[in-house]
Amino acid sequence: MLAIRYALMYPQDLAHLVLVDPIGLEDWQQKGVPYRTVDEWYASERGKTAAQIRAYEKRVYYANEWRPDYERWAQMLAGMSRGEGRDRVAWNSALLYDMIFTQPVVHNLHDLKVPTLLMIGDKDITAIGSDTAPPPIRATLGHYPQLGRDAAAAIPGAKLVEFPQLGHSPQMQDPVAFHAALLDGLGEPAH
Repeated sequence: MLAIRYALMYPQDLAHLVLVDPIGLEDWQQKGVPYRTVDEWYASERGKTAAQIRAYEKRVYYANEWRPDYERWAQMLAGMSRGEGRDRVAWNSALLYDMIFTQPVVHNLHDLKVPTLLMIGDKDITAIGSDTAPPPIRATLGHYPQLGRDAAAAIPGAKLVEFPQLGHSPQMQDPVAFHAALLDGLGEPAH
């Protein structure tokens, strides 16, 4: 989302924009996901365990796959949630979730003027706050194959690269395929 906001504000500073499973491709509030206050997000973020983080990342980031090399990322977040600055980490996460939820970029994609490469893991199911949405609404959220196609259609001249078997973090799940697609999408020779 921040990269999109930057590209909207300072297009003259960019030669390319690469978006990897960007958040904000759908307006969850508009779709009926209940609003949470920053304080409610803060309470939900305080003291998350490695097991909770691992379960979320497995489901969303890695398309229900877990490998030992992912563990360091779950432990990093868990450590931040337990460490000396844990309250600051939880507060910053709460502010981030509020921004994501209240300021989706989907409505501004047509205004992008920078050559854009959109890279989507089709197994991504990210939908912030969907855990509190009624089941019929929850079922409509986080369908990244369609969100990616819709975003590519909205962004003038965008190029879409899909990773059919990957989730929210294709660069971590399959770095070789990701980097090859990135270089190809930017018109750069592979090394």
